[in-house]
Amino acid sequence: MISPHTVPRAGRVAGAVIGSAVGDALGAPFEFGPAGVFSARFPDGVSTLCGGGGWDPGEATDDTQMAVLVGESLLERGGLDLPDVFDRFRRWAAGEPKDIGLQTEDVLTNGEPWDLAAALHFQVNGRAAGNGSLMRATTSAVYFAPAGRARTMDAARRIAALTHGDRAAWEGTA
Repeated sequence: MISPHTVPRAGRVAGAVIGSAVGDALGAPFEFGPAGVFSARFPDGVSTLCGGGGWDPGEATDDTQMAVLVGESLLERGGLDLPDVFDRFRRWAAGEPKDIGLQTEDVLTNGEPWDLAAALHFQVNGRAAGNGSLMRATTSAVYFAPAGRARTMDAARRIAALTHGDRAAWEGTA
């Protein structure tokens, strides 16, 4: 039986990040469809990635694309550099991705500074507790896990706050 004690940390990290990306690609064609479509299409389980809903087979959605940007920033900057993460998000959004959440798009394209954009969106709209920040939490979680739970949760909150001005989103992500 495999346990966390028999799999080296590097393997668990890779499994978490890759598993998140594969799950995203697997679910992408069904993201905005009615309930039950996936199980109807694959009653015996799935053995291959399929396309649909505007996605090519195995293509990652905005969730994985943004998680990769967080990971790249953490590795290249040697830690959490929020202006850098936001700048990467902003450049990515300007590249017209196939999909981007409405709130995230507004925050990244409203021209406001990195440390005000999400808060201003929240002030104007009164709603900003979507789940978009949750899907990119794995990347920072595996990066900060060796530093302890408090540091990991703090990083998750701070990254979530870049695009989500509601504290509920921060806490849900942490």
